[in-house]
Amino acid sequence: MNWDAIGAIAELAGAVGVVASLVYLGTQIRHSTKASNVEAKLTTTGMHASVVDMLISDPALDELFMRGVVSMDELTREEIQRFSNLCLKTFWFFSAAHYQLRTGMLDDDNWFETKAILEYELSGAGVRTWWRRLGSKRFSGKFAEFIDTEIRAIESQGES
Repeated sequence: MNWDAIGAIAELAGAVGVVASLVYLGTQIRHSTKASNVEAKLTTTGMHASVVDMLISDPALDELFMRGVVSMDELTREEIQRFSNLCLKTFWFFSAAHYQLRTGMLDDDNWFETKAILEYELSGAGVRTWWRRLGSKRFSGKFAEFIDTEIRAIESQGES
């Protein structure tokens, strides 16, 4: 066997090694992406569950939240503070999920669930009032623009 043949065999072996490495790397990236999506889902679910757990464990807080969702105008100053804190905690969850969606960490199916909860909450006039008076000042950028767009869409449906 001459040196040219040995060189060709070595090049072929090297090419096979590169292809095998690329296949392995692709498999690892796919696995890592799935794991990241699962982690994003668990994180967003946990954030929302913590708000729901607070409401379940404290019926008076749940009642206050339900009244505030309908209208902030009937709440006392202290109740507005508690309602605002609940809304803030809830919107941190929405903001985190929206960020995860924009960065590709949250898939469309999981975003669908989050957006359904958001639309439900924004359907309450009290939540929209909170956003305009207090909430929008605490969030910026793409998330604030997104919420403003969602509110306009909900309110335009109400005018139809």
